Amino acid sequence: MTERMLEQNPSPPATDALKPAIVQAVQLSNAETASYAPSQIAIGPDMMISQASGLVAQAAANYFDGVSKLVLASQSVLLKQMTQALAEQNLKQAGEDALGIVATDLLMGAAAAVAAAAGAMEAESASFAIDRIDQSIAKYSSVLNASKTPSGS
Repeated sequence: MTERMLEQNPSPPATDALKPAIVQAVQLSNAETASYAPSQIAIGPDMMISQASGLVAQAAANYFDGVSKLVLASQSVLLKQMTQALAEQNLKQAGEDALGIVATDLLMGAAAAVAAAAGAMEAESASFAIDRIDQSIAKYSSVLNASKTPSGS
């Protein structure tokens, strides 16, 4: 379609009776208008291609928002259960709850990576979130290792 717009008329009409200066001015104006046409007119597929990155970023942001809400809700429940298990000296149950928290952290890290890859989140922010998740996993891993040591002796 763009190529068609740029094609010149193969046989221009006769302009012998007109003043050459007027014909030249009109031709110049037409040439300028034709040269701007591709940037001013967008057809359906071109519009979809230009909007695709914004739509992907918006979908990734919505995905990250949904996952983060799910993770926060899950972690709240798991933290409550883990606290109760620790108060009751039920270390096995507390360890399982801690593993659940680690799993939700991994889910959050994956969502942050998706959001960063889609451009919905800065890579530096995603990196920060993933680093915090790594620290959380290390913390729970050390808690689990500490709980295994007394019972294994």
